[in-house]
Amino acid sequence: MPLDSIDRRILELLQENGSLSVSELADCLGMTPPPCWRRVRRLKEAKILQRQVWLVDAKAVGLNVTIYASVKLETHDSQATAAFRRRVQTLPEVLECYILLGSPDALLKIVVSDMSSYEKFFYSRLSQIPGVREVSSSVVMSEVKKTTHIPLSGA
Repeated sequence: MPLDSIDRRILELLQENGSLSVSELADCLGMTPPPCWRRVRRLKEAKILQRQVWLVDAKAVGLNVTIYASVKLETHDSQATAAFRRRVQTLPEVLECYILLGSPDALLKIVVSDMSSYEKFFYSRLSQIPGVREVSSSVVMSEVKKTTHIPLSGA
């Protein structure tokens, strides 16, 4: 779906503050609410706007450790990788999972309360997923940049 400058501005504003009402959004854009609402609805129907959420500060709720785990699988057949994907989706500690081209086969972003919790998670759950050959874990020391904001100026 082609996006014009107004669509892009709507996306920018909603990425900054997803709780804006249609009236507030229309005010920011210098338009009336009905055409603004139609544009937002069209962006939702096109699945460009996927869902509205509140971002939770992990540390504020006791999840103080972020781990990136690189996973190598024993085999790359479709049945094994599908089983791995299904299993990972059931693990609430895993916030993100990407299947990669090359080595490693997958990259997981994991949050836990402390290192002993990760050790328990690693030995009892992550390393026990059928088909997992090797896991290499990296602990985040400090957060330099974290955003959910998609850059639209170059798109």
